[in-house]
Parts: sequence; C-alpha cells; structure tokens
Amino acid sequence: DFERIFLFAVIFSILVDSSAYYFGKKIGGVKLASSISPNKTVAGFIAGIIVPTIICISIYNQRDIFNVFFLSIIFSLTFQFGDLIESKLKRICRVKDSSNIIPGHGGVLDRLDGIFLFLILISLFIILDYNLFFIQ
Repeated sequence: DFERIFLFAVIFSILVDSSAYYFGKKIGGVKLASSISPNKTVAGFIAGIIVPTIICISIYNQRDIFNVFFLSIIFSLTFQFGDLIESKLKRICRVKDSSNIIPGHGGVLDRLDGIFLFLILISLFIILDYNLFFIQ
C-alpha cells in the first residue's frame, strides 16, 4: 500500500505544483505572500486547489464524491502550505536555493517540500482510519 500512497502523493503534488505555476504565470495578479515567496499568486494558489480537485473528481467519480472533493481540497492546501513553510525557512536562513542539484528550481527540497507535509497528513488520516479509498 505504501507504493500506491507514495505514487498518489507524487502525482497529486505534481498536479498542484504545475497548475499553480501555470495559472499563476498565465493570470498573474495579486501576490499570495510576497515576503515569503514573491512569485506565488492568489490565482496560482486557487488553481492549485481547483485543477487537482477536478481531476480527482473526474477519475474517482464512481465513488463517494464528497469525500474525494473534501480530501482533494485538504490535500491541495496541505501541499501548498508545505511549500510556503519551506520558502519561509529559506528566507529565515537567507538561502535562495536549498541545493544546487536542480539549478533554477530552488533545489531538491523545493521539489519535495509540499510532499513532506502532505505525506504526514496522509499518515494521520491512515492512523485515524479515515476512508482514503481512492489511494489505498
């Protein structure tokens, strides 16, 4: 089951990150938290919630749609907050990139930051025996 959960987390995280980036660049607008992460916009933040939620609902539409809707939103928010937390920690430490392995992308940690908090949340749901039918 771990492999399925991890694969879901990675794919879902890519969906959140990619949609937030794409729509944030395309639409632009009001900055989300300019002192923490100057390129993040409200439009990107909202798209990072809506796009993965629509995709999950369309894939898992045969089952409990409210649960899929609820979890997709919670997962999207968790991923984006994990990303903001890591950005804030970098600002506190006065570091632009977490490593030089992936130049221009903030480093490896920037690719994984949201996934860490996301996996913690999924683990809590599993411990609490919450119905995660679509990833288990």
